[in-house]
Amino acid sequence: MNTPAVPVAGIGPPYWLLAELTYRCPLHCVFCYNPVDFASHERELGTDDWIRVLREARAAGSVQCGFSGGEPVLRDDLELLVAEAHRLGFYTNLLTSGVGLNERRVAELKRSGLDHIQLSFQDSTRELNDFLSHTRTFDLKQQVARMIKANGWPMVLNCVIHRLNIDYIGQIIEMAVALEADYLELANSQYYSWAHLNRAELLPSREQVERAERVTNE
Repeated sequence: MNTPAVPVAGIGPPYWLLAELTYRCPLHCVFCYNPVDFASHERELGTDDWIRVLREARAAGSVQCGFSGGEPVLRDDLELLVAEAHRLGFYTNLLTSGVGLNERRVAELKRSGLDHIQLSFQDSTRELNDFLSHTRTFDLKQQVARMIKANGWPMVLNCVIHRLNIDYIGQIIEMAVALEADYLELANSQYYSWAHLNRAELLPSREQVERAERVTNE
């Protein structure tokens, strides 16, 4: 016997679409939310499939689209997908480590109609940023931040917070101000995938959390 679906009060259309285009990423962060077996996931949705997803999401009521990964800039069709999302009427947001962005890609994304960029840092210092990401990317991220502002995009600066950087939260805030970020996201580590695997090294103490909250509020 088929029972008709019962609508759930208060649940509306999916306003936000997060399009995780790829698991590929040049960074190797210990808190990464990629699946721990991501290396075995070789196949990605192709361009046509992602365009279908964008159109279906827009038809379902989504109004904002975030392009994420992994590192979405590694997709050669990123500009095409951004342009299609723009054509459909989405407010578009790129969530990126900055790796792979240069003047040419930035200009193409601007022409494609990209509205907003969220740039991730791992810390406010070159030493800890590069240690946590297992890459030498701190100086590159600074350059990308300047390119974002030069092109007139609103910029969210994102930093995932955990035991290894939470004591420097004041410096992270100062860096966001210096880079003229429009918004700072101090993101708690989400303890699944790699963060769950490394939780013993990442979980801050209660004292660290309370001190960081005081500094942030001030």
